[in-house]
Amino acid sequence: MASTRREEILFHAAKLFSEKGVAGTTVRDIADEVGILSGSLYHYFGSKDAIVCEIVLAYVDDLNERYEAALVPGESGRERLDRMVTVAFDAAVDHPFATEIYQNECALGAQFGDGRIANAVRRANDYWADAIDGGVASGEFRGDLDPRQFHRMLRESVWSTVRFNRATLAADAERLRHDLIAVFLDGCATGGRVASAPIPAASPSGSGPADESAVAVDVSEIAELRRDVRELKEAIRELRALRGG
Repeated sequence: MASTRREEILFHAAKLFSEKGVAGTTVRDIADEVGILSGSLYHYFGSKDAIVCEIVLAYVDDLNERYEAALVPGESGRERLDRMVTVAFDAAVDHPFATEIYQNECALGAQFGDGRIANAVRRANDYWADAIDGGVASGEFRGDLDPRQFHRMLRESVWSTVRFNRATLAADAERLRHDLIAVFLDGCATGGRVASAPIPAASPSGSGPADESAVAVDVSEIAELRRDVRELKEAIRELRALRGG
């Protein structure tokens, strides 16, 4: 019976934390949601912070176990990231509101003294970073993108997708996974028609780019742009002539 009550407290607390924030939620709020007295809640948890810590740590630890179990030797970077998005959605369904709590409380790892949350989150981030680095190293993902920024944008998009689709996440997870992968990985895959200009890397002295090699361009598009410019200049000359007359 005690374990059932604990789970009930954790669920209602997580929902309140995700909606009102940790600071905006009181022990009384949680107790009222559960239907118990505030003093009774301390029979199960020593403090509100202890509740937050248990919610988030249980979620991230489970997420890391799932990431580890989902590793497949020899898989491509795309396959690995695709699988990780699926795992992230599955874990979010099984740990209601934990993703939103962590996203809201950006300083959570430093807030709770023993650092267990920070270490668990660092381990989770390493799974994403390793998958992206592997895809860049193999030439599967574009090398002109900053892997750290790509990692952050993809990870935060997963979090935001969970937040805005919480009510239907279990039913829509497959479609949402497809959309995320299509947007991020098809947009970052090598082999596009036109190569964009790379971001120049700073030289050791910081005085200029380290690589000034030419970038492939679409000649027909440049020619069309030049024609447009010539036509615009001609129109301006005619307008000036009319105004002068």
